[in-house]
Amino acid sequence: MDTTLSIAIDVGGTFTDVVGMTDGGEMTLIKVPSTPANPSLGVVDGMTRLLGGTALTPANVTRFIHGTTVATNAVVEQKGAVTGLLTTEGFEDVLVIGRQKRSELYNLFIDAETPGFLAPRRRRIGIRERIAADGSVLKPLDEQGVRAAVRELVESQGAEVISVCYLFSFLHPAHELRTRAIIHEMYPHLPVSLSSAIDPTFREYERTLVTTFDAYVRPKVANYIDALEGKLTETGVPARLEIMQSRGGIAAARTAVERPVSLLRSGPAAGVVAAQMVGELCGEKNLISNDIGGTTADIGLVVDGKPLTSAEGKVLKYPLRIPMLDVVSIGAGGGSIAWLDEASSLHVGPQSAGSVPGPACYGQGGTEPTVTDASIVLGYLNADYFAGGHVKLDASASHRVIETMGARLGMSKVRVAHGIHTILNNRMADEIRLLTIARGYDPREFALIVLGGAGPLHGSALARALRIPRVIVPFAPGVLSAFGLLVSDIEHDHTASFRQPAAGLALTELAEAFDRLDRAGRERMRQENIADARVGVRRYAEMRYVGQSYELEIPITEAFDDALIDSLVAAFHEHHERVYRQRNPAAAVEFVNLRTVHFATVPKVRLEPPKPGPSWEKAQHGTRSVYLSDHDRHMDIPVYRRDQLPIGVRQAGPFIVEQLDSTTVVLPGETAFVEPNGNIIVEMPADA
Repeated sequence: MDTTLSIAIDVGGTFTDVVGMTDGGEMTLIKVPSTPANPSLGVVDGMTRLLGGTALTPANVTRFIHGTTVATNAVVEQKGAVTGLLTTEGFEDVLVIGRQKRSELYNLFIDAETPGFLAPRRRRIGIRERIAADGSVLKPLDEQGVRAAVRELVESQGAEVISVCYLFSFLHPAHELRTRAIIHEMYPHLPVSLSSAIDPTFREYERTLVTTFDAYVRPKVANYIDALEGKLTETGVPARLEIMQSRGGIAAARTAVERPVSLLRSGPAAGVVAAQMVGELCGEKNLISNDIGGTTADIGLVVDGKPLTSAEGKVLKYPLRIPMLDVVSIGAGGGSIAWLDEASSLHVGPQSAGSVPGPACYGQGGTEPTVTDASIVLGYLNADYFAGGHVKLDASASHRVIETMGARLGMSKVRVAHGIHTILNNRMADEIRLLTIARGYDPREFALIVLGGAGPLHGSALARALRIPRVIVPFAPGVLSAFGLLVSDIEHDHTASFRQPAAGLALTELAEAFDRLDRAGRERMRQENIADARVGVRRYAEMRYVGQSYELEIPITEAFDDALIDSLVAAFHEHHERVYRQRNPAAAVEFVNLRTVHFATVPKVRLEPPKPGPSWEKAQHGTRSVYLSDHDRHMDIPVYRRDQLPIGVRQAGPFIVEQLDSTTVVLPGETAFVEPNGNIIVEMPADA
């Protein structure tokens, strides 16, 4: 039987990470520069280079999974499609009115915090129609008005896609469905996003927002996937293209195109899934995942062995009501640019040098100092062994740009480089505190798992700042997000509004509502060619105290019997106390929304156990002068090769471990060893 190969490719802002895994457990990994102008070029280049290092051909590829930033980049760069919005007459400005919240209460010059760029006023048209709050029709749809509005949007405003969001359409979608039919009668190939399909729940602003974001990225995502599928076909890859979704599950690319807004957090999700798997191998159920790449740091939590999810996240500063892994992304990575404000105060990021021109040491025209340049000045990175020696860095350029900034500050280049690292580490530590302490979790009870090309370099400093006792450096930290694509389940979620008081609710009503969601979920899985016998389902109820503005998601883990509703209410009280530190058992509780997640597990990846090296002494391939803040000076410390480390033998820091995709820094007072699955465990000193 021919060897089969699964390929997973994760596109980042600076590098595209590629992992190949054969059915025999042989893993190949490679990093190539991202191609922001056309990400598919980097994807195909990565696959071609990976296959070039094996005896396999594209015909051996049976799975091809991809984590993409195309949708996110379209939003961040405001380069989505020209979008028209049809809404109920009188509600044309919901998109820009928003919730009247201000992130900076006393800033008199704050920019608008609602995304008017999605559909400016001239491209928002009200339609005469009205559905009542009980789902009845108050005013029939003005079909002539729809035709006139669509003609205006397309022929006068150049709209390339239409978003439709009518009031209470989630209770009665007939008007939205008829509007789509009319649009396709007039312009058969014009893409349309309906709020009743994208987000069939209440709250008008959030529903309008997520539907219009879906429309805004729809053509770009569809064009990208079409182009990538075409390139894979040209190269002879028989596998269908699969895409990572924001919730951490995989979907067929053709299915993902139907709801492209679900890809807005595609990239960061894979890292948390992979961190969960590595945690299981190391016996850790509570993890803080910190994925530090060239452009961003993506921080997530795994609690009791499960990644935390959220029914509403954010893209930039905008609330995005789609299920996603609870990941916070900040502009903090190896390519983050260090800069001085008018008062000569040092800042780091969020601007990034990216892959083009990249840090000064890349030798591609970068002239501003970055975190990677600071790492070279401090001695953390080996300019001749970056990316396993495949990328040669210009160390002199790093010293030059850091020294120039030091001259402006009246500081040595080493002080400036250390300051850049300190600022970046403190920013990440603050975000981790917000993600843990603000949600009732103590970071000292977690292990820190560091991934991304820059993650292991900053892991020890972060753990010390947060008093985290253990740091886990995975077997392939620089490409672990891509590896996460290989181990993610196939998933599809469905949501429905269910505004019912818990008191007096008949179990049959709840069961019937979930049955409708279950039928929709199983139909979607059949479209993925997955038999019913393989499909599992997780059920959730979003609940709140009557009068509250927001709800909490409660998993349903018990059978549908007479005790279910009372047990859900009790679970809600308990969860409310954990999140908000108070409960009110006497208060009335109500259901708001119901959600199902249908899933099918993929075959478990079988990793070959690492081949242990004989000793730490044999693994050493030199020393390097490294700045150690504990001693406030450069010192010569050992440098080890990752693939030659022994299993289970502890080694005291300070030292550096180099490998193809990352560099690990172990500081004085710390102890590290390689556990049997090949992951490095770094133990912090008790007084750190």
